[in-house]
Amino acid sequence: MSHEFPLEGIRVVDASQGIAGPSAGMMLARYGADVIKIEPKAGDWSRGITAGQDGMTAMALATNVGKRSIALDLKQREGSDLLHRMAQRADVFIENFRTGVMERLGFAYAQVSADNPGVIYLSVTGFGQVGPMQSQPATDAILQAFAGMMNINKGRQDGVPHRLECWPIDIASGQLAFQAVAMALYARRDSGRGRYIDASLLQGAAALQAVRLIEHVMTGGAAVPGGSFPVATFRTADGSINVSVLKDSLWPPFCRMIGRPDWATDPSLATGVGRRARGDEILRIASEAFARQPSEHWCAQMREASILNERVNTYAELLAHPQTEATQVFTWSEQAVAGRIPHPNIPGPQPLIADAPQSKVPRVGEHTREVLAELGFDAPGIRRMFDEGIVFEPAGKPD
Repeated sequence: MSHEFPLEGIRVVDASQGIAGPSAGMMLARYGADVIKIEPKAGDWSRGITAGQDGMTAMALATNVGKRSIALDLKQREGSDLLHRMAQRADVFIENFRTGVMERLGFAYAQVSADNPGVIYLSVTGFGQVGPMQSQPATDAILQAFAGMMNINKGRQDGVPHRLECWPIDIASGQLAFQAVAMALYARRDSGRGRYIDASLLQGAAALQAVRLIEHVMTGGAAVPGGSFPVATFRTADGSINVSVLKDSLWPPFCRMIGRPDWATDPSLATGVGRRARGDEILRIASEAFARQPSEHWCAQMREASILNERVNTYAELLAHPQTEATQVFTWSEQAVAGRIPHPNIPGPQPLIADAPQSKVPRVGEHTREVLAELGFDAPGIRRMFDEGIVFEPAGKPD
């Protein structure tokens, strides 16, 4: 083991699709595991969602870094046999099908662990393995609605619950699932036993909103009095900025900055409770003031006054920012079909190296021949499986 790649030598069979399951597999790969992605001929359904073409979409690129891909037809006996052979050798098996699907296919935990008792088996569902919604399909958006997240993200102007567009529940669920797998692998070193891990998007949604959920119970759902105010986003002459007046002591310099020194000495506005009571008025006046000058004008003044603030960047501005570059937040790597794209680096493992194998995202079935050879098949046998439509690879790959 090493700090950079502590999971080197660990074999992972990733039969999941979408974001949550594949994100957990991607994290295992980032820490050095050999992750083989199992796909049908058409590929993981994420290969048809978001921008991109030929299966190399933004969603697939984000969640499959460092994996190898084998494409096979599980409806054919030999295709199913191939997956069984890989499962018997795996340290980790990941799936995210609806309840009952893997059992029908012959790859439920009881079936896999019968031949491989040391396997760590991760199952990711939308609503869990039991209960009235156990078989209901789910996506990040569905869970944002069900778990109340949309309800705390109502638009100030329209009052309509809105969805966050960055798949936060899928990502959080994948991270939590990865954490559970990593700890199970750690425990297996001493116990020698595998285990079943039941993870759901509903659990991820709850964990992501723990503070708000606890607050709701403590207050009975009532609005929380006091607190920091204003914490808001304002349009400026050339963009937008987020401003956080976190302490009452920062209210007077904020007032002087926006041209309302009278508010600084108004005792009714000295606390967050008082300011919230006149929140609409304060936000209206502040908005009018901020709109008169560019963002940097205001940011410079607030930095001087120790008022937390930051301009609202576009993704292009984030990627080009000197702070982003200095801290190596992204590694740019050339990907088939997609071209050069940024991959976020994460705390812990070694940052990705541009264009190294660990920074590559596989095309559907790109490593089919390689994986079959590792399973002991010779060239004629591999050729036969391609000819019979048992396995697949990208068009144009040589025999």
